Amino acid sequence: MTTNEEQIRALRNEWLEAAQSRNLDRLMETYYPGPDYLGYDVMPPFIFEGWDMFRAHWKRFFDMFDGDPIFERGATKIHCSGDVAFSTGLTRFAGSIEGKAFDMWTRETLGYRKFEGSWRIIHDHVSVPIDLETNVGVTDFQP
Repeated sequence: MTTNEEQIRALRNEWLEAAQSRNLDRLMETYYPGPDYLGYDVMPPFIFEGWDMFRAHWKRFFDMFDGDPIFERGATKIHCSGDVAFSTGLTRFAGSIEGKAFDMWTRETLGYRKFEGSWRIIHDHVSVPIDLETNVGVTDFQP
């Protein structure tokens, strides 16, 4: 039997493979279904309430790319208690949109909840650091 942490790491790997191949249906299987899902992202509209709204966001996101996006995870800490858990870490995000390449690291906090016996992402918070002197997001941060 696998531990909760191992199950969450497997879920995160499933998410990574689905996101990098732009497989929307497979990706959305990693999220908690229904209106309880809440996401904060670096892209507008920045707040996503409910699974359906987040699915529409991912579709728009995938359609923007010239090719498959690149995601790379840095070290991740996972904390579990009962049927809820959270993880923290850094994620590299790179690709090309309309011929313009980008490569950046984001901060990521994910909340998980068990759904029908399996872990799912119920909250996703992705952000970039802010330079307080310029009030501009720092997209060239390297861990």
